[in-house]
Amino acid sequence: MNQKHSSRQEYLVFSLAHNQMYAFSTLKVQEIVSVSQFSQLPGSHPAVAGTLTLRGETLAVVDLNRAIGLQGEPPQSVVVCEIQGTRYGLLVGTIEAIQVCDSGDITAIPARLARQALSTGVFRDGQDRLVQLLDLERIIGELNPGAGTAMPELDAASLARIRAQKILICDDSRFARRQMARVLEQHGIDYLSAPNGKAALSILKREAERQEPVQILVSDIEMPELDGYQLALSVRANQDLDPAYVILHSSLNPAICERISQQAGADEGLTKFDPHALLEAIGRGAGA
Repeated sequence: MNQKHSSRQEYLVFSLAHNQMYAFSTLKVQEIVSVSQFSQLPGSHPAVAGTLTLRGETLAVVDLNRAIGLQGEPPQSVVVCEIQGTRYGLLVGTIEAIQVCDSGDITAIPARLARQALSTGVFRDGQDRLVQLLDLERIIGELNPGAGTAMPELDAASLARIRAQKILICDDSRFARRQMARVLEQHGIDYLSAPNGKAALSILKREAERQEPVQILVSDIEMPELDGYQLALSVRANQDLDPAYVILHSSLNPAICERISQQAGADEGLTKFDPHALLEAIGRGAGA
């Protein structure tokens, strides 16, 4: 992709069973390789097809059909992605296209369906087919349910300063929002929550009008309707919102996350999901 980030993003569109179309951001994609024999991993999750060794590195290979409860089309390719700091091979069917979309072209999954959904949004491809945007964080998170559960300790003074802040967390993945919420709730830290940038911007403006502005914003980058990059730009362009400390919190590669964060005017970029790093970043925003 072009080094300069914009609201227009590229998505890898591919088929799974029953010719259903799915996609995820090309920013997560590192390479695509042919399906081969995988080494079995005894005792692993049923969706883990095995392991694959690429240039000396062993990757877990996840069958996306199994992971989302589908049966049918045999895998055609392995898409190597970095998700929350770890590389995985994702088994997919036919790779259809790379689709360029504005975040406004993607419709968020309705709240009533979000609890069970393994996708965060939908859009139409070049053939007018409905494409679901997969929630890779949730899919991978459910394969590793114990990951990121150790809670950090904070000294009393730092915790008091953080608790005094109005904090807004924003992520289109319900799984990722729950990860953040669990850390905050464990420490008795109040927060507001939004499922995408559009909803977050509405909350930011509402709280500012009440003279109770949000002081720390923690937002995902890749979201439907209004992404984190646009959200951060909107905050910086509004003098009533601009004082907020903005943390862009993403499962993207750390270098990409940092580059986008700088371009958006965020105070820092943070790679998911590390509870210690999250609290430390919030602490910096609170001056703790």
